[in-house]
Amino acid sequence: MEAVDLHAEVWEGIRNSFESGRLAHAYVIVGSPRGNALEFAESFLKLLYCEGAEKPCNACSKCRLIESHKHVDTLWIEPQSKARQIKADEVRGLVHRMTQTSFEGGWKAGILVSAECMNTTSANILLKTLEEPPPKTILLLLTDSPQALLPTIISRCQKIVLSEGQAGTTDAAWNAPLMEVLHELPPSSGLDAARLAGRLKAILDAVKAEIADEVEGELWGGDEALDESKLKEVLEARTNARLKEVQAEVFRVMLDWHRDLLMLVSKVGDEHLIFSNDRNVLAEQSTKHTQSSTLQAIQVVEGMARRLDRNIPATQIFDEAFRKLVRD
Repeated sequence: MEAVDLHAEVWEGIRNSFESGRLAHAYVIVGSPRGNALEFAESFLKLLYCEGAEKPCNACSKCRLIESHKHVDTLWIEPQSKARQIKADEVRGLVHRMTQTSFEGGWKAGILVSAECMNTTSANILLKTLEEPPPKTILLLLTDSPQALLPTIISRCQKIVLSEGQAGTTDAAWNAPLMEVLHELPPSSGLDAARLAGRLKAILDAVKAEIADEVEGELWGGDEALDESKLKEVLEARTNARLKEVQAEVFRVMLDWHRDLLMLVSKVGDEHLIFSNDRNVLAEQSTKHTQSSTLQAIQVVEGMARRLDRNIPATQIFDEAFRKLVRD
């Protein structure tokens, strides 16, 4: 049974978008890169190129070329056997191909199998194309680990979930400890600020260690041989990519907390609180804030997220930020 049969509702949405001319320029297909995600991608491409009256017919020459990954206007990229990476030159070649004229005058398609294996340089090259896609082009990113993709890539693609990836496996490592930190806000002194900053740093360090263990297991457990000289580079790149996803979620939770706080400080009602179960804690914290100080706290949290992307030491970022949150 084909992947489209198992995911009829998702497939119908793709078909309707195609027939109405409203396809997105890029899709992240979450599933097995060599199983259901691959089958779904092949069916997707057949829809674009099929010559039959009922698309895809699975019988015409174009459909057969898609199945063999030999259609002239499609370019398939997957990790190399040793390094298990999608390298920058490969993605650069894909981007160049997307800007050229189609050989058959129709769609140009790029497919990245195991897209999470892009290193940071590869991902940033692809990001530029996602920001300004050429006309009549489509990118399909197949992955079973969407959390390993850059958040900026995810945000510029439509997501098709055929089977759950590993997102959320590290939640237990940070969610409860983070809530404990939020419950102790705002810090009452510089010493208190340093203590809370250290706890946030420890939370993210624990997450990174857990992710690194998971990634190392995946690399050694793969079917393809690994070049040990490249293992450290691949491990670091994939760990940092997944860590960025968790960091984004951590700061989103922190922002949601402060936005709830702002609602209480502004006395606009609490029926729409995100953390309604923590209303009493938020109410107590709101007595130590004004609208101005709460807005400043939101800006401080946003600033922490931005500064981490600039590779400033996390200890320095958190310490400086929590000191700005101090309320006597």
